[in-house]
Amino acid sequence: PTMRAQQGRIDGLVLKDPLTGVLNHRGLHDALHEALAGARTRDEKVAVVVLDIDNFEQFNSAAGHAAGDEMLRMAARVTLGELRPGDVCGRIGGDEFLLALPDSDAWGAERVVERLRSAVASVPVREGQPGLSFSAGIAEFPRDARDQQGLMRLADGALYRVKRSGRNRCVVYSTFVDAPLSLQEEAERARSAGLANTVYALALAVDLKDGYTHQHSARVAQYAAVLARELGMTEEEIEQIRTAGILHDVGKVGVADAVLLKPARLTQDEFLEMQRHSGLGRDIVQGAGLPEIAEWVLYLHESWDGSGYPHKLAGEEIPLASRVLAVADAFEAMTSSRLYRRGMPVEKALAELEHSAGTQFDPNVARRMVALIRAGAIPLGEIGVLAVTHYGSAAGSSSATPPAEEGGPVRNVAWSASDGVPRGALRAGRTQD
Repeated sequence: PTMRAQQGRIDGLVLKDPLTGVLNHRGLHDALHEALAGARTRDEKVAVVVLDIDNFEQFNSAAGHAAGDEMLRMAARVTLGELRPGDVCGRIGGDEFLLALPDSDAWGAERVVERLRSAVASVPVREGQPGLSFSAGIAEFPRDARDQQGLMRLADGALYRVKRSGRNRCVVYSTFVDAPLSLQEEAERARSAGLANTVYALALAVDLKDGYTHQHSARVAQYAAVLARELGMTEEEIEQIRTAGILHDVGKVGVADAVLLKPARLTQDEFLEMQRHSGLGRDIVQGAGLPEIAEWVLYLHESWDGSGYPHKLAGEEIPLASRVLAVADAFEAMTSSRLYRRGMPVEKALAELEHSAGTQFDPNVARRMVALIRAGAIPLGEIGVLAVTHYGSAAGSSSATPPAEEGGPVRNVAWSASDGVPRGALRAGRTQD
């Protein structure tokens, strides 16, 4: 084979989800960008569909991950079988797929989804296992939104409407956006709006304290939500983890700027002050009426082996949500650049997570995070449909370094006292590449 053919095959592999064979996030981003560019040139419509496998978390927990993987492969095969040449299909989360249908409006997409639902309903399953079904949300270019992220966000919002009202059906965004809400829905929307404003104000306060970590918290929220879905958490738990990701560093509003923004290593007293941000964060979040999330924030810096803070919890004594957030926080902190250091290459950060699995991190959570990133299931460094879109200006981790260990100074280490980066990345004298 020619070098061009070989390179083509390599490029194809890089853009594919290895489990299902459909496009991964990178490939999907490129394909959707191309589809929208073509539609603008030809003055055509494009329908964007977000598909979610119903009750996948429960199935995965009951039947095991091997059976869950087979269900994902089957869902991808059935979906591809119903699409036209030129239609786009990619995997955007643990059990979510996105379709882009060029030269198709929302109603044409709805017919495609209905064919899909009929096709998957007829797929035989093992005795005792639930049948496969989809829920879907649909948005249309250019009527509903003119950009890629807007279309994905609106289709995802339509899908959320389906999930709240019963599963195994599809909703077109425009059919409910102007529809009158019930009194219960009005109350829920008002409550959610109040909570969103509270969360935004708290996150913004952190952003104003440490501008160099702009959007750290939004990325942590994004990574943690995908990881939570992969671990089989419920939709309600996933939404709570998104909020916790935004708020995980909010206690830093009570840390002195001289400590929070110090580019050099911290003294022992400064390090102890930095550690106080976990308790401060818990108090702030609890005061906002989010007691469960407050506990997750408090225990974010506990370690699997019991060496963390503030209470030296170990193993499953640490809430699962805190373990998920810790891994997401550490990966984002390692791979993002700060004023005083460059971000780590992704593979090096993944190696650090693997090295710290079973000591600092829950080994199952850390390995799932590594697998998701290597599969392209987590969109690195982007704040898109999987992120908490309300809080794009949230800030995150500080530039502080811990006191030097015995044996030498700590200089330019890839660590922050509040980032929770693996201990293997901060041995005395080890510098950032």
